[in-house]
Amino acid sequence: MNRAQVGLFNRDMLRSIKERWHEGGIGVIYVHFRVGNTAAESTLQIWESTESGLFWRQRLEWDYFYFFDRQQNEEPIIRVIEKAMERLIASLRKSSTKVQNGNYPDTDLEVSIGLSVAYPPATGRSSESVVYRMLLDAMEQSAYNVTLGMDRHESMKESMQAIESFGHLTGAGECMQSIPHAHVLALHSRTVRIGALAAPFPIFPARARVSEVAYLFDTNAKAQGAVIVDKGRPIGILMKEKLHQMLAGQFGLPLYWNRPIERIMNNQPLIVDEQLTVEHVSQLAMARDFSQLYDVVLITRDGQMAGAATIRSILECITTLRTEAARTANPLTGLPGNEEIQLELSRRIGQAEPFAVVYADLDYFKWYNDTFGFGLGDNLIRYLGDMLRRELDQLGEGYDFVGHIGGDDFIVVMRAEAAEHLCQAMIKRFDNGIKAFYGGAQVTTVEDREGNLIEQEGVTLSLSLMLWDGKVALAADDIPRIAAKLKKQAKALKGSVYVMDQIRGMHHGEERNGN
Repeated sequence: MNRAQVGLFNRDMLRSIKERWHEGGIGVIYVHFRVGNTAAESTLQIWESTESGLFWRQRLEWDYFYFFDRQQNEEPIIRVIEKAMERLIASLRKSSTKVQNGNYPDTDLEVSIGLSVAYPPATGRSSESVVYRMLLDAMEQSAYNVTLGMDRHESMKESMQAIESFGHLTGAGECMQSIPHAHVLALHSRTVRIGALAAPFPIFPARARVSEVAYLFDTNAKAQGAVIVDKGRPIGILMKEKLHQMLAGQFGLPLYWNRPIERIMNNQPLIVDEQLTVEHVSQLAMARDFSQLYDVVLITRDGQMAGAATIRSILECITTLRTEAARTANPLTGLPGNEEIQLELSRRIGQAEPFAVVYADLDYFKWYNDTFGFGLGDNLIRYLGDMLRRELDQLGEGYDFVGHIGGDDFIVVMRAEAAEHLCQAMIKRFDNGIKAFYGGAQVTTVEDREGNLIEQEGVTLSLSLMLWDGKVALAADDIPRIAAKLKKQAKALKGSVYVMDQIRGMHHGEERNGN
């Protein structure tokens, strides 16, 4: 194979990616070892030397990133990367056997693996942000694929089958959303403010000389940049690399050495308030021009300089959040589970602002499971979860939430204004899509839980919609109780419907809406 290049998020990497992904996309395999060991590292080196599609690699301590491209007349990139992943797992299994036989007595092959693919970015999205999101998706998926001694090979196969069946391309240039996949909105219930990442950073007044900053960089190897402030308020930034580039020119020293730092600083740095979420700041940071992509993010408190956060610290924080969310997520859909749901409801109530809660579950799901089998039943549950995410992406906002309570029960927490529209869109999409799950069979009757035949054209969707005005006293535990009452009413009605309970002041009013 051609020698794979090295380096993460540098110009050569991005140039190499852009040259390749127009041929059918690129893919990344992310590997993380919980305990470093000689056997694992040796196995990875042998594996990567045999992979013809591997064109870029990077190691950060015990995190490994492997980028693959698709050759002409080759299978789709998702197949290419799945097969590479299978070969890696097979190699690690052999390595595990050596460990168990005592060849590496001090080694523990505990590893997690994830993959993701990406295509050229659509208008409005930078290449850097697409690659960045692809890396996060692969890291996030790896949380599901923790392999102890490589004894859980089947879980990896199931994950890849899920990607094949339920991964979806959201249009040219969007990352493929891997399944199981903890929806990005799951992060909000464990909100981390960017202020938590604020670290001390060198500060200079606007009139300080370039020579003073250069002296700081020369005498402090860890200093990567300096913030320029005016009365404690950040007004610019100068990164070490940029200064060295300016001074390295033929006339760099005489031209800049004694100038005020404000003359050459970047006067449009990314400045954020400490209360913004890390996820939001990461999106702002990755939307910057490439020349500023690795500049630190300046954090303020009441307009005054509070510290700075590096891109690395932001990435590590998001990865940790996603991993934590993934470990408490429902394993079937990858959506947040009950712990995250309760945290999200409590957070929303604490904000004292209006919001809507939609509970969704399937009618006659037991009949479907008994008739078509548990495998297809699981597929139907995944379909419902995926449908909720898609509709929420279309109609919701960045801080909306979708969770999986268990079985065929789901919950959506969103802004009140769009909730009814969401219910109507969900019913329409579900009724249009459910027939595909009958395998061509004509369904005219179903059985209820008591075994009674009912004239009904298969599975339907019941939605319970609760609207809160942000004023009446409400506890998180009240919401399931109200939803249960509405759920009973919805299930008593024929077809896919939603039943709504508006809570305004002390008045509760219910109304029924169908398709």
